[in-house]
Amino acid sequence: MPASDTQTLHARRYIRSTLGWTLLIYALLLLALLRPGFWPVLLAVPLVYVRLALGLHELLHLCPAERVPEFHRWALIFDTPLGLGYRELRIVHYQHHRWGGSERDPEFFQIAGGHLQAFLRALCVPELTCAAWVRTHGLSRVQAARLLARSGLFVLIASINPGVFLVYWAILRLSIGASSFIFHHLLHARHGQLGTFALPAPPALIRLGQLLFGKEPIDILTRHREHHLWPRLRVWELPELPHHFNLPPGMLSRPLIDQARTAAQWNPPS
Repeated sequence: MPASDTQTLHARRYIRSTLGWTLLIYALLLLALLRPGFWPVLLAVPLVYVRLALGLHELLHLCPAERVPEFHRWALIFDTPLGLGYRELRIVHYQHHRWGGSERDPEFFQIAGGHLQAFLRALCVPELTCAAWVRTHGLSRVQAARLLARSGLFVLIASINPGVFLVYWAILRLSIGASSFIFHHLLHARHGQLGTFALPAPPALIRLGQLLFGKEPIDILTRHREHHLWPRLRVWELPELPHHFNLPPGMLSRPLIDQARTAAQWNPPS
């Protein structure tokens, strides 16, 4: 099968899965809002959010905004009234790959600093990323209209049952903060050094993560160094580098990629 056809099939799979996970979050929220006695269902939000976020990460590498449904372009899970859409998030993520943990990385604010500082910033990732985008790129009429619409929807949903919505929002924001803290700070900062590092987790914890969130999402975390080296490959195509193999911050050189191939005893498919 031609590479373009395979890529299309993978993109469709991630479009379907991210749509399904988003709708499940909506269903949990609406059930809790309309039947307050069912609020414990919101405890499932972290299990859903991690799958959604990592599936969306894969989709960002496969599809520009023009090729995803309008639903996805909003990237809306009622986490904030001030979030960016799919197009902007994709640009930010590609710049993250280009500058990989260096000070030019647009996600540097949640990479640098101590653990507590990084975690507190991770809790505010949607707003801080949006503010950084507006400072750097400005705000188009379409983006402004979407921000107003997001804000209106956010307030409307919250007004149905503010107390239950606050529980939902707190659980979701903790999920976002923990995920961003792991995906950025723990994978790109180590003992005061910047770069891209192996996930600092023992095998037993990784196996627990696979049970809770699924094998593919956890593989996306554990093979993040490999993903930075070969971002066009899907996670199951990536090799496993030795645990001690670290990537320096910034753009990757050809010699480093060749060194990684040797370390993994593997050649990526063309």
